[in-house]
Amino acid sequence: MGRGTAQAFGTKYDFDDFQLDTSERVLRQSGEILPLPPKALQALELLVRNAGRVVSRTAMVEALWPDSFVEESNLTVTISLLRRALGDNENETIFIETVPKRGYRFVPPVRISSSARSNRLNFSSMHIIRLTHNGHVLDVAISPDARLLAYVPIEAGEYSLWLWDLASDDKRQLLPPSSALCWGLRFTHDQKDLFYITTPPNSTISVLHRLFLSSGASQKLVVNLDAPIALSPDGLQIAFVRCYPGQHRDVLIVANVDGSDERELAVRAHPDKFCFSAASWSPDGKLIALGASRNNELEFAVLGVPLDGGALVELSQWDWKDMRAVEWSEDGSGLYFSATAIRSNSLQIWRLSCIDGEKQRITNDPNNYEQISVAERAEALVTMQKEPQANIWIARANGAARRITSGRTEGFDGLAVVAARRIVYASTENQQSDLWSINADGSDGRKLTYDSGFFPSASRDGRLVAYVSSQGSTLHVWCMLADGSNKKQLTKGAGESHPSISPDGSWIVYTPLGEGRNTLWKVSAAGGSPLQLTRDSMAIKPVVSPDGTRIACVYRPDEADRWKIAVLSSNGGTPLVSFALPYPFNQVIHWTLDSKALIYVDRREGVHNLWRQPLDGAAPTQITNFTEDAIFYYDWLGNEGQLVVSRGARTSDIVLIKNFE
Repeated sequence: MGRGTAQAFGTKYDFDDFQLDTSERVLRQSGEILPLPPKALQALELLVRNAGRVVSRTAMVEALWPDSFVEESNLTVTISLLRRALGDNENETIFIETVPKRGYRFVPPVRISSSARSNRLNFSSMHIIRLTHNGHVLDVAISPDARLLAYVPIEAGEYSLWLWDLASDDKRQLLPPSSALCWGLRFTHDQKDLFYITTPPNSTISVLHRLFLSSGASQKLVVNLDAPIALSPDGLQIAFVRCYPGQHRDVLIVANVDGSDERELAVRAHPDKFCFSAASWSPDGKLIALGASRNNELEFAVLGVPLDGGALVELSQWDWKDMRAVEWSEDGSGLYFSATAIRSNSLQIWRLSCIDGEKQRITNDPNNYEQISVAERAEALVTMQKEPQANIWIARANGAARRITSGRTEGFDGLAVVAARRIVYASTENQQSDLWSINADGSDGRKLTYDSGFFPSASRDGRLVAYVSSQGSTLHVWCMLADGSNKKQLTKGAGESHPSISPDGSWIVYTPLGEGRNTLWKVSAAGGSPLQLTRDSMAIKPVVSPDGTRIACVYRPDEADRWKIAVLSSNGGTPLVSFALPYPFNQVIHWTLDSKALIYVDRREGVHNLWRQPLDGAAPTQITNFTEDAIFYYDWLGNEGQLVVSRGARTSDIVLIKNFE
């Protein structure tokens, strides 16, 4: 926060059905968090603290941007964003009044109460600094004294390892570029050595190494681990998660620092799992904290595993829908973690008190913050700020492509072609994805949903669209007409996703997220009870053939098997035929228009292209020739052999956060 806003830290301001909580730095409406960037929250705090009084534009600019020269238009944009969030419009002012030639006044009465956490953490001097800007960094770790960064830049689909001295700004390469992933970075406590993990291309077996920074020599320690290591306070032991898919269990393993003498410390039997993110060893050496999930990864929490073999401890409640990283504070009084709250759509960094169990948000903006590395002897941490960048392109197979949108997330969460060369696609704004439609030339954009929408699938005649909506906080399959009218909820289970509608629009196949996770189900477009199509195997991301007789999906008989492309009858059962799947991650499958072949995404040298796999078993052939970026979703444009493709990148940059205690 800037000057002029920090003095009220720890206070709650209530007005109408809103509450501004300065300790958590969030605005709630009827108990639900509204996503607002930090400057908008700071501006709102300044106004509500002066409710009834005019705050000049000059005073607001100086308070919000104390160390920078900015145009007053920045304030205008911030106030406009606030007004939209609160419900003000051009015709009616309820909350923020513009006083001509003077400034702004907060209109409604405000009730003030203090927060019990007001003396615990103070973010008034916190600094958030973005250290990289090209979006091509895979992983990062900070040294115990916050002087060094180890990081992995990505260039032309290859990964190298570098050391960055933040004091001198010197950078030196530790490992040359390689096609193998390099991740799981962690310094030793004396910061003389660095642990890192490598994963060869298209492999699921990862290897832990120790790099001696003085000599550059590297030592192989552990083969087959699925998460970064935790390092004991004395530096003599490591802990890590290993998944045994064939045995349907995840195991937290403790070993000597050289990888010897492995022993199982805790086990979770699937569908309960450990998160594949770094665990963290408590400063007193008695407890290992790590993320875990239950109910088929619908609920997440932080668990503590005692080193003496005692029962697992629930350090947080099961009220998170995603969790990526956990780190202890230096004194062991709290935990920092990256997680998505129930009523949010972004990963934020939180602090959990181990004294009273209260949680407090450190970041609060539309960005996603994955991974956390906390300096042991300084108030500093680094994280990866990740965000998608996607636009829609029209491409002819093996021909040139042209872009028809210029936004940020067009098609990242799905697209489908409907009648009259019109495209329905998902686009995210203020952490919520909604469906829009647009002509194939990029004209006449229209918003179709206002309560969330993504993963659209259109019937062959373009009349009906099946999609997923999270209104009510649970994902369900819905159906609507292509113009956005006649919306109808079709599923009501624990969560459902990735629908594919039949060519005639009469039924939809989908994947449940709850108890029936990794199986295929069918439901009528008119509603009614769903029908289970597959059992005793894993099948996801179904797509119905243009003739309506078959379903293709990403498939494997068991967790221990490799993912494949499989074709099933439209009535389910076992696969009629299956094919190798070179690139299983974030895969999207489509049929050719004649139902004789399948299209899939492959990644080579960091670039995605589409390939055609004939059902007769002939060798696959490449059908697009993109030279950069990833492919998120695609569909055929009519019968013309053209493709609509959402392309872009998942950008990832290093962010340094200082003085957050």
